[in-house]
Amino acid sequence: MGRLFGTDGVRGIANLELTPELALGLGRAAATVFRSHHKRPSVLIVRDTRRSGDLLEAALSAGLLSAGSDVFACGVLPT
Repeated sequence: MGRLFGTDGVRGIANLELTPELALGLGRAAATVFRSHHKRPSVLIVRDTRRSGDLLEAALSAGLLSAGSDVFACGVLPT
């Protein structure tokens, strides 16, 4: 597996390097960090139009929610 974290976020091939398990773990880890600053953090999730977006958004949301964050899925938005 190559380098996953770049200057613009997590990078890799969906379902190969970027798996639902990885997205779930990233969500849990992020929520843990966010909770150190806010009792119940709110997180906005936006994505692009790639086919993997729904899958990775759902897994990331699950991780965030399971660790105590509120999640607002905003769907596809331009950069």
